[in-house]
Amino acid sequence: MKPLIFVIFIAIAGHAAQAACPDQSLMRNAARGWIAGQRLPDPVVATMADARCAYAPFRDVLAAELGPPVGVKVGFTSAAVQSRYGISEPIAGALFAPMLVGDGSRLSLRGARSPLYEADLVVTVGDAAIMRARTRAEAAAALRDVRPFIELPDIALRQGVVPTAPLMAAYGVTPWRGVLGQGVALADLADPVGDLARMTVALKVDGRTVTTAQGSALLGHPLDVVLWLVQRGGQDLTPGMIISLGSFGTLGPALPGQRIEAEYDIAGHPMRASVTLVP
Repeated sequence: MKPLIFVIFIAIAGHAAQAACPDQSLMRNAARGWIAGQRLPDPVVATMADARCAYAPFRDVLAAELGPPVGVKVGFTSAAVQSRYGISEPIAGALFAPMLVGDGSRLSLRGARSPLYEADLVVTVGDAAIMRARTRAEAAAALRDVRPFIELPDIALRQGVVPTAPLMAAYGVTPWRGVLGQGVALADLADPVGDLARMTVALKVDGRTVTTAQGSALLGHPLDVVLWLVQRGGQDLTPGMIISLGSFGTLGPALPGQRIEAEYDIAGHPMRASVTLVP
């Protein structure tokens, strides 16, 4: 009986190992559907390891259709959100050039399914030495600038699907569009590490302030998000790439007719980004 039990155990273990990674064709088709404006299926991922396996073919199709990634989106960078989703670290996904628009744009929501808005922050890699950064000072020295960023993610899951941390990771934290404003060179800051921690941001919708926060809202310090990404591995951060560092405060529903503005102050250096949403 023991050999039979052993064989059954091996068979079950092997089946579980295969089931951990969703069918790659499912994720490739999901990516093509997403580009076409469809909603995303539930690939039934239970762990973050499952999610990483699921995201690889999804990202590969996006890269084939949209061009190579130009940056990285890091999400779940607040302790409150991590606690709510039962995880202990952020989640990352790729950003592609067609997702990014310039400051002051009139952005059509056509093709979006469940778009949201949030105040975010972007840094640009200036030196490949970022891959060796171990301290905030080393990270700051390898970055070119910091830029205002209004992100419009699209939680494009099919109706009735409840977003979980593994599911969000399987789809790269669901980026859709982002508005990039003019930034400030880190070399122009007297104390980049301290100034980024103390920076303030105010997000306004139709002139009404809906969010205020400080730099410390992002994983305790904006540069700690960069260090997490470097230490996590799996990313080749080359000069010119951008890193979206996470959300300041809660997200709101993006609706046609809204004018969204994000205003930042870093040690007396103002930054601003705005977008008007249209059908």
